[in-house]
Amino acid sequence: MKKRPEVVLNIFSSVDGRITTAPNHNVMEWTEKEVDGDANDLTHRLYDELNCDSLVSGSESLIVWSGDWVELEKPITEPKKSKAYIVFDGRGRMNWGQTEGLVVVTRENVDTRYIEQLESKNITYVQAGSGEHINLGKALEMLYEFGFRRLGLSGGGSINGAFLREGLIDEVSIVLAPLAIGGKKTPTVFDCEDLSSILEATKLELIETKPLGDKGAVWLYYRTTK
Repeated sequence: MKKRPEVVLNIFSSVDGRITTAPNHNVMEWTEKEVDGDANDLTHRLYDELNCDSLVSGSESLIVWSGDWVELEKPITEPKKSKAYIVFDGRGRMNWGQTEGLVVVTRENVDTRYIEQLESKNITYVQAGSGEHINLGKALEMLYEFGFRRLGLSGGGSINGAFLREGLIDEVSIVLAPLAIGGKKTPTVFDCEDLSSILEATKLELIETKPLGDKGAVWLYYRTTK
């Protein structure tokens, strides 16, 4: 079996597991309105504490953020140990502007025009899987060959859910913001297909839990058990 990087889900959410206010809302509005208990910034600080050498997200998050842009007066802490921002964009939807430190993961059968864009902008990319979705296991093996050893997975819910269902998450780090959001269609930490049995649930072993900061945020840190 080929080696792959460890995957650490590091994310903040409301106490009921919501990762934004409502569909198509930028979660940065929690920070802008000062209602997240500093959970956003505290989570970004944890990437270094958790020794993540890169940050990972799906393209859906970037599309939502650009469509509902929130300008923060004070920037969020940038992880110092991270050497790349890896974006999974299986459908080739992104038109890239910011390319520094960017690594794109897409499918082998993505539109050739997308590959032409990546190459014209000198963006590092890998292609994994020729089905409807990216082959996540293969993608991780390729990223390991690129030198990545510990990925900080930051969402959104769909990519988190895909990694969960494939059994590819090794640790779960969640900072709970002092908020209860609710909703029926609001994105959650894990958005994926329903289980058919409780025996299929991912079991977790608690590593640590503690309050973070002084505004009501709480950190939950687990290791997944096989």
